[in-house]
Amino acid sequence: LIKIGEALQINTSLQTFDVSHNRICDDGAAAISECLKKNNTLRELKICENEIGSSGLIKIGEALQINTSLQTLDVSHNRISDDGAAAISECLKKNNTLQELKIS
Repeated sequence: LIKIGEALQINTSLQTFDVSHNRICDDGAAAISECLKKNNTLRELKICENEIGSSGLIKIGEALQINTSLQTLDVSHNRISDDGAAAISECLKKNNTLQELKIS
């Protein structure tokens, strides 16, 4: 997943990325967060059911404070704790492009 994350940093055409149900855990979420900081064409990210915990969601939340293209984020059915939810809520204060968030 690290190699895919690196490729997504420079990709200019992909609009939807779905890696749901792949057990990417926190390390995979961290790799995706790096691509979110640089990619400006991705509109939809689905990372549900991946055993992502607080540290992964914190990384995603930090990246979304910078990202200006993502409109839909699905992080449902992960191990979302108070810290992870707080990181996502912080990104919502700064991100003005995200339109749909699935966090059940």
